[in-house]
Amino acid sequence: MKDVHYCAPGEIFCRANKVLLAVDGSEGSSRAATVAIELAELTESKLFIIHVIPTPVVEQFSMMSDSDPVVVLEKYEQRGRLLLDGYKKAAEEHKIEVETILERGSISERIIAQSREIGSDIIVIGYEGATGGYRTGLGSATERVLLGTECPVLVVK
Repeated sequence: MKDVHYCAPGEIFCRANKVLLAVDGSEGSSRAATVAIELAELTESKLFIIHVIPTPVVEQFSMMSDSDPVVVLEKYEQRGRLLLDGYKKAAEEHKIEVETILERGSISERIIAQSREIGSDIIVIGYEGATGGYRTGLGSATERVLLGTECPVLVVK
C-alpha cells in the first residue's frame, strides 16, 4: 500500500507544483481552464496549457474537401496558437507562471506523453470536448487520458 499524504486543512492539492491543462476550444475546456487557473493560483503551481492538433482529422478533412493538407494544417496551427495565447493571457492576469504547448497527433496520446515529460502533478481536462460526448457523455480523449495516465486527473463538467 502506498503512503497516504495528509495536507493541512485548507491546503487543497498541497503537493501540486505543475498543473497540465488540456484545451480544444470547446465550452468544456473553457470550464476546465477556469478550474485549472484557480488551482494553479491556489497552489502557486506552474500551469502548462496544451492544445493538440488531431492530425488524423486534418488528413481526413483535407482528403474529403480536396484541400492541400499543408494549408489545412497551417490553419489548425494558427487557431491553436490563438487559443493557447488567450488562455495564457487569462492565467497571467492571475500572476501565474504559464507555458504553452502546441502538439500534433493523437489527442490523448500527446496529453499523456506531455504529462509524463513535464512531470505534471495533475491534469485538468473537460468532461467532453469539441467532438462531443462519447457513450455516457464522457469525451473519448478524456476517457483515454483517465485510463492512460498515472497522475491524478481532474475532469471538469
